[in-house]
Amino acid sequence: MSDTAGLRSSSCATELVCPACDSRAELTDTAFRCPRCDAGFDIEYDYELAKSRIEARPLSDRPRNVWRFEELLPIVSRSAADRVARFAGQTPLIRAERLGAELGLRNLYVKDDSTNRPSLSYKDRVVGMAVARALELGAAEIGCVSTGNVGTATASLAAAVGLKPYVFYPANLERAKARGCRALGAQVCQVDGNYDEANRACRELTEATGIPFANISLRPFYAEGAKTLAYEVVEDLGWNSPDHIVMPAAGGTLSSRVHKALLEFEALGLAETSGTKLHIGQPTGCSPIVKTIVEGGAEIVPQVPETLAQSLAIGSPGDGPLVLEAVRSRGGSAADVPDGEILEAMELLASTEGVLTEPAGGTTVAATMKLAQRGLIRPDDVTVIVVSGNGLKTLNEQPVKPWPEGVPCNAATMEEVVVEFREGGVTSSV
Repeated sequence: MSDTAGLRSSSCATELVCPACDSRAELTDTAFRCPRCDAGFDIEYDYELAKSRIEARPLSDRPRNVWRFEELLPIVSRSAADRVARFAGQTPLIRAERLGAELGLRNLYVKDDSTNRPSLSYKDRVVGMAVARALELGAAEIGCVSTGNVGTATASLAAAVGLKPYVFYPANLERAKARGCRALGAQVCQVDGNYDEANRACRELTEATGIPFANISLRPFYAEGAKTLAYEVVEDLGWNSPDHIVMPAAGGTLSSRVHKALLEFEALGLAETSGTKLHIGQPTGCSPIVKTIVEGGAEIVPQVPETLAQSLAIGSPGDGPLVLEAVRSRGGSAADVPDGEILEAMELLASTEGVLTEPAGGTTVAATMKLAQRGLIRPDDVTVIVVSGNGLKTLNEQPVKPWPEGVPCNAATMEEVVVEFREGGVTSSV
């Protein structure tokens, strides 16, 4: 492992562990899946050491970014941790009173990860860990397979540290995000296949070329970045864990690692988290995890995605089994929502809280509405909705009404437009 500074971070990571069969490997091992059962590796920590280090370093001395609790993150190289994702994390937790009034929820919060830096999505957290890991390994390149936001996060964070990024998108790519990757200097390739097909091909590609892939060969490290979202929610609520956290689900990394983060905070005595229920939302056109949860199934049956929520269009979720365990062990639930309701929820969030989100965020809002209607979230419960991506990158998918054009530039005519606005809006040119 390359570490030019020769210094260790405060990470208390100890080894790779298989959650399925308990096989173990050294933290320096480049394997990302268990050689015995092919399940994805997880990271294990020395929690006694982490507790003592956290207690010894006051919050006032800690950075306000994803590295705030670096004891619980897997990057051991100080030089790598100091170079990557310094502006990611610590996104706003908004008390959403106006949205809550629409949903009948009096203690509703929005965790607005659409403001993450540098690429305006939750993926800055996870890709930050992957890029730091690539630096630890002495890599000069990094790749990813993406439905959208992983690509822009990889392009942005790799550019900032001098790694050469390669981004592979499926056939139904979100073109604005691909253009953003090219503007950031990434090599972009659109393949003729859906995300699951692209992911399988990229797994073979990383083995053939030796290029580390952020969300494949670096996945055990990548996934740990998702925990930082939960750490922030609990701290921002005054070290109180909410009654509910509602998240979008694609591959399943976010919800499964939020569960792990809550367990860690409880084990370390930082907060009581056992009462927090985790819920997920997926579009109806790609809802394999939701279907399994709602129907009480044991195994996730892959689906062929057909939804406008392209960032959630993963029909065979890699961390799906971990999501089932996370949701069920916490007494949570799930809801799928059709594309039309996703668009309506995007518009509702924008008009009540001023937060412009992409379809993934609309999915979370719409799913929360359904869960509340079913009585699974009660009106006074403290509920956190995760908005994972920024709508500025998906303006073509935004439910935007037409506006008047070619209006004469004088106050009298413009006043007529205002009157029409007040009476219910203008839908055509004046």
